[in-house]
Amino acid sequence: MSWASRAAVNILPLSQEKMNLAPALTDWLYTGDTYDLEEPIETCELCGHPDLRYQFKIQNQHNGNELLVGSECINRFTIRATDSFGHVLDETASRKKVSQDRRLLIEDARKKRLINTLLSLAKEETDFDITTFISYEQDRGAFTPNQIGLLFWKLQEHGLDYRPSDFKVVMRRKREKGQLTAIPEWKLRKIWGAFTSGQRKWVIENTEFKP
Repeated sequence: MSWASRAAVNILPLSQEKMNLAPALTDWLYTGDTYDLEEPIETCELCGHPDLRYQFKIQNQHNGNELLVGSECINRFTIRATDSFGHVLDETASRKKVSQDRRLLIEDARKKRLINTLLSLAKEETDFDITTFISYEQDRGAFTPNQIGLLFWKLQEHGLDYRPSDFKVVMRRKREKGQLTAIPEWKLRKIWGAFTSGQRKWVIENTEFKP
């Protein structure tokens, strides 16, 4: 069964239009309600695609019926979004809103994982003042290269799982760039997974490090 056929089976009974998919879809709107399930455990209620982690709620503007769907379905079936004032957006603006909301969900999930990782480290090493690191990250949105190096060493020392990409590196100031040029190659390799592509390019161009 095609995506369209599955969507028709799921959405037509909940719509005013009971026969044709295209006009029925025009009655549905994405109003900005999203959910992070933390694991890919749900199925799209529109197309039936499995393993959804992030759900986006669409609502029928005539009868109030709701479906929890994946972001790709909103774009695939050209379901319009509304702005914060309730105004219906055009197709381009709707796609932009869906994309922004998905990025926000992913970023919120990253921050939650990061904080949980730091709290797990604090439980293992009670003498380690993790609140300083959390405060610094919340203030600047990232860590210095030296902070990243220390955190990764401590996490590995205690055998704690972590995602290097959850840790962002700040290197806008001369002091922070100076830390990178002074870090030995073995330590740069340890923290390499935390760098963005642009930061990696800077390191390669400004140090003798070869990934």
